[in-house]
Amino acid sequence: MTISILFFTLGIVLLWVGTEFVLRRVPILAGWLRVSPLVVTVLLLAVMTSLPEFCVSLFASMRGQPAAAVGNIVGSNFVTLTFVAGICALWRPIVVGPTLRERESSWMILSTALLLILSMDGVISRMDGLILLAAYYPYLQGTIQDAQGQRSSTPPVSVAQPWRHIIIFTSGIGMIVLGSSWIVENGTSLARMMGMNDLLIGVTFYAFGTSLPELAIALGAVLKRQADVTLGEIYASNIFTGLVVVGALCLIRPLPVEPIIVQRDLPMLIVAGVLLQMFVTTGKKFVRIEAMVMIAIYALFLTAQFMGFSISLP
Repeated sequence: MTISILFFTLGIVLLWVGTEFVLRRVPILAGWLRVSPLVVTVLLLAVMTSLPEFCVSLFASMRGQPAAAVGNIVGSNFVTLTFVAGICALWRPIVVGPTLRERESSWMILSTALLLILSMDGVISRMDGLILLAAYYPYLQGTIQDAQGQRSSTPPVSVAQPWRHIIIFTSGIGMIVLGSSWIVENGTSLARMMGMNDLLIGVTFYAFGTSLPELAIALGAVLKRQADVTLGEIYASNIFTGLVVVGALCLIRPLPVEPIIVQRDLPMLIVAGVLLQMFVTTGKKFVRIEAMVMIAIYALFLTAQFMGFSISLP
């Protein structure tokens, strides 16, 4: 028990230190690359913080639990979109830039809708995986073109020893992923010692565990008033996870999808995405009352997990 407490605490320390390393380097790297912090978030940060979802789902698939792989990804995306976004805006209202409103928000909904359509036959095949990976290309291309446009109109910024900042940035991501892993693993052990059942452990440690990197980055960005990084990390991470992570996993092994995910979880994720898009496009700011609505949707999602209700689809 002492070892579990020690590593759980070390995991929190790694999470905090890693977040500081990353967020301090995002504006520096953005200036060096002559792009906005949002571009760095989409092309680097969101990809690297999606590693826990990929690893957990890959290991579940290889252990003979492929259905759990999709459940982990959908659950993690829901936590990120509702709870993480809500907590950040509850702490401080978030001003939403035009790129987030017009591109990331729409792509997040489209990626989830495509995943739902491909899951309706009960399995995401290798061909479906190729479709998901191909669907990510236009989003990636749009982000790269945006970056190229910014570079052509932005004067260069002198950064001393840029590779040192890249190494620190990468190390920070590694600390976040490792710290999250230690928190989940040792937190689960402590929870079992305290008599918590598997369902409660799954809803708490596992659901939050793979979302901890996004939570750490997004909340840290709120504290540092980096609005584009906050919602940009949430949106871009969900897009990358739903398209690239699922697509890559399907190429390794086709993933069966539980009916309840098609009937309840994915539709609820789409509804949550549409609501968040309405919030960020109407007032151009994600405010506290809207944050409370998103947290309430997460509470509804948790209730659905315990009560087992579903949504009937035609």
